[in-house]
Amino acid sequence: MTRTAGILLAALFAAACQPGTTEAPGPSAAKTPVAGFPRTVTDGAGHAVRLAAKPMRIVSQTLGSDEILFSLVPPERLVGLSPLVHEPKYSNVVDIAATHPAPIIDTAEDALRLKPDIVFVASYSRAEVVELLAATGAPVYRLANFDDLDGVMQNIRRVGEAVGEEAAAERLVQQMQTRLAAIAARRAGHPRPRVLSYSGGFTAGRGTSFDDIVRRAGGVNEAAARGIDKFPKLNAEQVLAWDPDVIVSGYLPGEADTVRARLRTAPGLAQTIAARRNQIVLLESRRMLAVSQYVVDAVDQLAASLDSFEKPR
Repeated sequence: MTRTAGILLAALFAAACQPGTTEAPGPSAAKTPVAGFPRTVTDGAGHAVRLAAKPMRIVSQTLGSDEILFSLVPPERLVGLSPLVHEPKYSNVVDIAATHPAPIIDTAEDALRLKPDIVFVASYSRAEVVELLAATGAPVYRLANFDDLDGVMQNIRRVGEAVGEEAAAERLVQQMQTRLAAIAARRAGHPRPRVLSYSGGFTAGRGTSFDDIVRRAGGVNEAAARGIDKFPKLNAEQVLAWDPDVIVSGYLPGEADTVRARLRTAPGLAQTIAARRNQIVLLESRRMLAVSQYVVDAVDQLAASLDSFEKPR
């Protein structure tokens, strides 16, 4: 960031906080102190974030924090939402967001005009946006650790701590844990089929949320079992050589039939046990890729599909 850009953006933030503006009420630091505040919290990146008062004007720049925050705070405290919150391909709160008046935040300037008490970003957020926000002194909270469900639950607790809603966060985590325990009990003692993720030519190995989804659903991630990390590309011949019991693929709205037909008929794929037995599981991408409480829906759906494959046909 150039010195000039930093000065201009700092001036924008200072101007937004001047009395007399019609854009938004003043910052919450002037409100009556709330128990537990001021406080300093540590975000997912290990940075200390100082909060003078309980955040009442919250800006979310990531879909994951959108989905978590809608379950933790009254809607009026959310004054800015991420660009993906209204996108049905990826958002699990699209219906809730449709009735919410908060604007979409595309830039640092958009966020600062709202005079936020806290801004949630993620480890994958654009570095220049985070840098600009931090340069103004706005409290920026970075979320990280999205590779397994324990990380998701930790993030929910972290968000709850940052916004002063620890009890609500713990209730949400407990709901996730209760559902996961029920799935584990249901699948206990059942065979653990070899499951392979295959979407757009890519698979998911160790160190991915998909690996944890499969494990908690009662399966074995074929790619992880073969020592594959992260998201490598596989060709159809390699899939056939591994010959998984179950193939899992994400799909976008309206594309389920097309994706299933492709997996069942593509050369190489069509000869796998999964395709021949029609043991193909399609998970909505918004569930499969969720980094919020909604990821449990993917675990539940996959476990239910594994149950159904065991029934006589």
